[in-house]
Parts: sequence; structure tokens; C-alpha cells
Amino acid sequence: MCLKEKDLYEPASKALLQKFSEKGECHLEVTADAIGEQLKQVLDDHAVSILETEKKKPDLLGFLNVKVGYESKKLIVAEVKSKSLTLENIYQLKMYGEMLGAHFSFLISPKGFSEARRRFLIHRYGVLQISTGGKRISVMQLKEDTLVPDEELCSDNPFDP
Repeated sequence: MCLKEKDLYEPASKALLQKFSEKGECHLEVTADAIGEQLKQVLDDHAVSILETEKKKPDLLGFLNVKVGYESKKLIVAEVKSKSLTLENIYQLKMYGEMLGAHFSFLISPKGFSEARRRFLIHRYGVLQISTGGKRISVMQLKEDTLVPDEELCSDNPFDP
């Protein structure tokens, strides 16, 4: 059975919420069609306007409330793909992550990258780097209802604030 991308939004969202629940209060929405009002209150108005004008929206978007003496909202952006991942998927996610100033950027698929693409990314480490915040894109494989990081491409714990 071939799943469609939109069929994976809810399982991916639930898996992310589960991982972030131990880090703080997490809010996550499926935003492939529209960005909700609660999210718009924490996002940069200019970035939201451009994304809407360009008709570009990440599949999942949200934030993690972290309390470290003060309250901080760390933005989460995720792209979910039903097929094997491509370099184009990385650059799509980079666009969202950089435009929105995301702290967490996840590329999620049940299939992951082909071996040739993985080898390329291992040798071109910077391709997965996001220019804002110094974080890297976390490549995750969705297995049933669990997210498994690609350990060769994700050296740090992708859920640490």
C-alpha cells in the first residue's frame, strides 16, 4: 500500500509531540494548507505574509515552550515525505527553517535517503546546516508511530532545546 504524504502528517505530528512532551509544553499543527491563528501570534508577520503570498507552507509547524528562568518559545518546522528523501526536500525545509527562524527543523519519511544521497550528505556535512540558530536539519525515519533519527546524519539529540 502506498501512503500519501498527507496520511503521514498526523502520525508524524503525534511522534514529534511525544518526543517533545518531556522537554516542555509543545504545540504543533498541520500547516500544509493553512497556518492557524495561534501560530501566527508567535511567528514573524513578514515571514508569514511571504509564505502565504508564495503559497508555500511547511507540513507541520509549532513551538516548544521552554522555561529556563524565563519562558522561551522554540519554533519547530517539519516536512513530511511519503517517498525516499531528496536534496530538493532539504532545500525546501531550509527555506522554511530560515524564513521562520526555526530552532528545530525535521525532515521526516518512512523511507529516508537512498544510500548514495546519504553518503553525499555525510561528506557534505554543511548541506544540512540551517543558517539561523546554528542547528542542523534532523533527518528522521517514521517507523509506525515512532521517529528514529538517522544517526549518521544527526549527531546531536535532535530534541534538545
